[in-house]
Amino acid sequence: MKYCKTNKLSIDISYSEILEDFIIIKFSSSEKYIKYGALFLDEINLNTEAKSIVFDNGNSFYALYEKSEVEDVDWSKTIQSLKHSDSLLFKTIKNLNDLSNIPEYLLAQLLINSISTPKHKRLSFNNLTGKLYLFNPNHFKISKTRDKELIFKIIGLEFKINNANSLELNVKTFSNVLLSKKMDFSKKKLRELPKYTFVHSTNSLKRVLNSESKNENQFILKQTSKNGSLEKNNIPFLDFKDYQSFKLSKIGILKDTLLTIENKLSKYLKISFISHEIENLERFKSKFKIEDKKLNITLVDLTDDEESIDIINELKGEIKTTSSLSTVKVSSKENINGGNLRIINNKKHYKRYNLEDPYRPSIKSQHITVQDFKTNSKASIKAVLKELIIKNDILHKKVSIINWESFNFTNDWVFGSKTEEDFNFITIRPNGELSFEKFIPDLFNQQEFDDLFTIFDNDSNVEFIVKDNLGNINSIKRTNNYTLPEFDTIHEFLLQESKPIKLTKIDAKKYIVENFDDDLKLKTSLASLQSLKEWNKQSLLSSFSNRNDKKIFCEIIKSETGEILKSYLRDKTRYEILDSQLDIHQYREHNKFYYFVGVKGSGIQQHISRASIIREIETINDSDFIFDKLLPLMNVDFVKNGELTVLPFPLKYLREWVASETNKVN
Repeated sequence: MKYCKTNKLSIDISYSEILEDFIIIKFSSSEKYIKYGALFLDEINLNTEAKSIVFDNGNSFYALYEKSEVEDVDWSKTIQSLKHSDSLLFKTIKNLNDLSNIPEYLLAQLLINSISTPKHKRLSFNNLTGKLYLFNPNHFKISKTRDKELIFKIIGLEFKINNANSLELNVKTFSNVLLSKKMDFSKKKLRELPKYTFVHSTNSLKRVLNSESKNENQFILKQTSKNGSLEKNNIPFLDFKDYQSFKLSKIGILKDTLLTIENKLSKYLKISFISHEIENLERFKSKFKIEDKKLNITLVDLTDDEESIDIINELKGEIKTTSSLSTVKVSSKENINGGNLRIINNKKHYKRYNLEDPYRPSIKSQHITVQDFKTNSKASIKAVLKELIIKNDILHKKVSIINWESFNFTNDWVFGSKTEEDFNFITIRPNGELSFEKFIPDLFNQQEFDDLFTIFDNDSNVEFIVKDNLGNINSIKRTNNYTLPEFDTIHEFLLQESKPIKLTKIDAKKYIVENFDDDLKLKTSLASLQSLKEWNKQSLLSSFSNRNDKKIFCEIIKSETGEILKSYLRDKTRYEILDSQLDIHQYREHNKFYYFVGVKGSGIQQHISRASIIREIETINDSDFIFDKLLPLMNVDFVKNGELTVLPFPLKYLREWVASETNKVN
């Protein structure tokens, strides 16, 4: 039976052990918020520092102290010594009842935040961020000159347990204040934002106090902008190319953090991830081949450029190579029946020369810009042809991009989404015929229509609804949860792979002789082995001329000695340890239904950039669960070029139709 691991946590807290070793103080304010947050802790003349803090909301936070260091502190007198202490309140958490009343996720976060606090007194400080930010210098953006290195962006990962006991791994960017001209301060002025400095000795951020001198190494939690758009930074979700690549990914950072939590906090806290049994599974199987499509394409040149003829001829040739059954012609007029590729310049060109931009969104046409489109890219050619097919299907109201009848549906399916105040629907009949409409009373009765408003208005995460011919309605919404691979196993494989070789050259020769019968391969491998100047795992495997022989040899060595020369996680083991990131799965939890879509299991790469987001399927009123029948509609790679789509592909048709109707109005 298959299971998938999610980011939902099972939290086990040892309350009595916490009370034995720590004192927790809840600080709060009678005002709307505590001015300057937890900075006032540095005004307190104590001989100890808080191990960690966590904010409950804007006007309260919890602070964790070593019990032996503060149990004799008169907190009432200490607080009264502060400036502006009239609105400041505190409560000492000193019994089991008070401690258990702290929300579980906050108490767990408070403990976990302490793992970044150094034990050495000289390196400790009170003005903590209230967050756990995890940093690796390899993610920093650094400007190097002859004289010095200047960090201008600190990219880190926030380890956050939310109020649903789910773990969030959020990328955060701290930008150097020297880049302030590239930031937007319309909502909050630079002087009002907390400043931080990076402490290399502890690999953590420290809040800059007002009394501290200003320097160029001050950072704020804000991204810079370029050409009006935020310059977002990313950390890959998973990379299993090798051990070092793994450690730099979110999952690798998570694994290291969990090891630290276990090492430092196992007496007080244990966390684990909840798994679910998979009910339905769709493995990727290609249903679309551009080579089988016969398209009638008209290239319309709107560039007004003499050199465009070369680009058009090149484009025409590449299209014919990609889709040999298609016909391609060049014309100054568009085909009224669709299938047009309008060749234009990009926005910068028209703006620079003060010319009218001929871009006109249309269900009959697709645009490409000569400055940006790569005519020699097969992926780009395929993508634009797919868009033409989808638009042509909408125009002629029939699915042709794949054979709809192969799904063997015997009833109509209705998909609906909401844009502002309008409901829009696509109906697909068993033969693949399409119809589109805004809300029409014939589709839904008044009760169902009222339910639709409730569904979308109550939860902004609802993405669409689906209805069958019996009146069953399911709604689908995006959650904050995602799936996790078997990272313990991945870590162990890659760690062992990274270790120096134990196998001797003599034993390697012995295993080759014992297990390879082909005389030519045997002779070639032994000769290559003998000539090696360096002895390591990589050089040893270079003795084999093909991947399959390398893999066989690695399996032999692992079986005979237990040593891992190379892990080969992309092969058959991927469905054992990576399946929660692959293909399409559906499961249930406490009578609620969920699904997630990962990357294609066939041809998986060693780098997975994003997590597989979990979506919840809700049965409306007394409806049956029907969405399981629609999982195959995500088993296509023509919506997201080369990747599985996370929503049934008819939603792509609906979005294109809505856009075309909007453009008609405008």
